[in-house]
Amino acid sequence: MTARNSLFQQKIVPMEPQPGKVLQEGSGFLYQVKWDGIRILAFGEGGAVHLQGRSLKNKTNLYPELAVLPELVRGKSFILDGELIALDEGRPSFFTVMQRERALPGSISLMKKVPVYYMVFDLLYLDDKWLLEYPWKKQQKMLLDALSKHEQIHLTSTYEDGEILLETVRKNKMEGIVAKKEDSPYIPGPRKSTYWHKIKIIQTLEAYVGGISFKNKKPVSLLLGLKEDNTGSNTTGKLRYIGSVSSGLKEKDLEKWHNWALDNNSIFSPFTSFAASSRRSYLWVNPVKKVNVSFSEWTPELKLRAPRITTVSHGTI
Repeated sequence: MTARNSLFQQKIVPMEPQPGKVLQEGSGFLYQVKWDGIRILAFGEGGAVHLQGRSLKNKTNLYPELAVLPELVRGKSFILDGELIALDEGRPSFFTVMQRERALPGSISLMKKVPVYYMVFDLLYLDDKWLLEYPWKKQQKMLLDALSKHEQIHLTSTYEDGEILLETVRKNKMEGIVAKKEDSPYIPGPRKSTYWHKIKIIQTLEAYVGGISFKNKKPVSLLLGLKEDNTGSNTTGKLRYIGSVSSGLKEKDLEKWHNWALDNNSIFSPFTSFAASSRRSYLWVNPVKKVNVSFSEWTPELKLRAPRITTVSHGTI
């Protein structure tokens, strides 16, 4: 077994922050942006790179942009931890980066259409030496010294004031922040370490209404979708289904949507990815009206978790 194969065969489950609703403050805590992307560990040795996802799957062929890493890291071998993001209107978008995640390897057109950026926040291994037991602040200093700048590879900035960072993230409609103890080790595994804490912002988006679901002939929820191409125009009328929502709607609101749908119905589903339930009936509509929706996070299947209608963004019902 070669040295390179030995490193590339390592399996590391990334360290995870503990979720919380209150910002961890006080001496010893530092803060970073929580990126709305895909967790990636990058293993480098002998001028080559191996990419590993959170579930330990090989992601190397999906993101050829990261092949440049050996040229940027000052060391003959390394393991970086970070998040791959893609931007939509200048903000990280999980929905957008998942277009790359679900694409065929080596799709040149999609690489140009949906560029990704690697936001690095940890250095686990450098020059044949494990750094897992190093205090996080010392490891960050080593990462700063080791990683050169690149237009698609960025070192995640660290801040001392968590309140200011949290407010900045909230104003920019980003996912949240992570508080990390400066003396913490890196603890691989799915367990939630008390050294790291994450605060997530309630997210919002604008989605198309593509249908209404019924139970016992009564409207119970709206069916929502987004354009997969992110071009800003819905020329094909086809949407990716992102979930149903009833929260934020009263019975009279659903009746108004039903009446509107009867005048704007379609015999075809506008969704490219929708699994019908035998316990529901559906009325499809032309996707011409949008709603503003708040939600807690995306599921791995690209569905909204805990969605709630806030406003109708175009017109009234």
